[in-house]
Amino acid sequence: MKKLELLLPISFFIVIFGVFVWHAFIPDQKVSEMENRNLTVLNKQPTMEQIFSGEYSKHLEEYFTDQFPKRDEWLKNYILLQKFTGKVYFNDKYYVEEDGWIAAKPVVEMEDESIRNFVNELTDISNELTAAGIPFTYYSFPAKATYILKAPDYMPEDVGQARNQRVHELLKEQNVDEVRLIDYIDNTISFEEMYFKTDHHWTMRGAYAAYEALIRTLNERIDGSLSPMPYDENNNVCLKNEFLGSWNKILAMTVEHDDQICYNEPIDFSEILTIYERTTTREFQVDVEQIYGVAKGFDESRPVNYSEGYSRDFLELNIFNEKSQVDKHLVVIKDSYFNPIQFHVASHFRQLTVIDLRYFDKPLIEYLLEIQPDYVVLAYNDRNMNVYLKNE
Repeated sequence: MKKLELLLPISFFIVIFGVFVWHAFIPDQKVSEMENRNLTVLNKQPTMEQIFSGEYSKHLEEYFTDQFPKRDEWLKNYILLQKFTGKVYFNDKYYVEEDGWIAAKPVVEMEDESIRNFVNELTDISNELTAAGIPFTYYSFPAKATYILKAPDYMPEDVGQARNQRVHELLKEQNVDEVRLIDYIDNTISFEEMYFKTDHHWTMRGAYAAYEALIRTLNERIDGSLSPMPYDENNNVCLKNEFLGSWNKILAMTVEHDDQICYNEPIDFSEILTIYERTTTREFQVDVEQIYGVAKGFDESRPVNYSEGYSRDFLELNIFNEKSQVDKHLVVIKDSYFNPIQFHVASHFRQLTVIDLRYFDKPLIEYLLEIQPDYVVLAYNDRNMNVYLKNE
């Protein structure tokens, strides 16, 4: 009887010890492709302060969680369990339809303080640039989560569109030039055409429609010489590679879909554009294929994510154009929604400077006053209300 009583704790100890040994002999993963984040790697030389403060015990907890053997398989099985039990929102964030569409859980609060903080930051930028004679416009790009609203009828309405409208109303009150881009995008294009099913970004079709609307509205603000290159479906080229959608990766790639990375390049950008990438330590010339569409060089068996398909985020790019429509220097402060069309936009200007404030290393206003561009645009998807001015 005593032997039976000991069986459970002994078995538990054997399992724990086995996992520990397994854990010790497999190499650490530095990045989780599924979660799109860096994983905790073991700090083998903690300081005494870290040990006695409890910081190191917290580090070990995060390390064992992040480096648990077969972690991605456990995550996948957890998602499958949620499907089996009929959970509405997987990981309490994402709704999945039978046809492969992944949609975000509705946002139900207006978050007035966040809205006003965002508006105040944009107002400050606009006022400082205007005082220096540099025009500024805020563009809100329509985010997938704001316009693909697939959820059970009994769920509350998403406030994304109302929140975006509120931002623009407040900016108008502050005399900040603003463009709600959805109001200028061709309304014959359906939202389903504009976005990936399994990613939070838009497809090439959606991005191209945004490019056309962006150039048309900039034309009204600059000198009337700008005209977008018309969309031609015959220019479409799609990769056969499996697409790793950002939301599908979070759901452990459990959602079947027909998403593809596609391109629509009306001209050969490499013939007219000269590109310089600036990092925190140096600036150097790069080729178009090093920046845009690196996945074109992948073997068809290799899966592709959004940044590999179009462009990853850079601290700063300076793109010079030998055959520009207008002799002007445009600065675009952007998030990843701008990435698929940065060369399309660059084809119209003598110089396009592309800045990502998440990585930028200088006080923004000082830098803009130093380089003296002809026009500055802040182009963020309408879910993004963080200007990232922490470096100031």
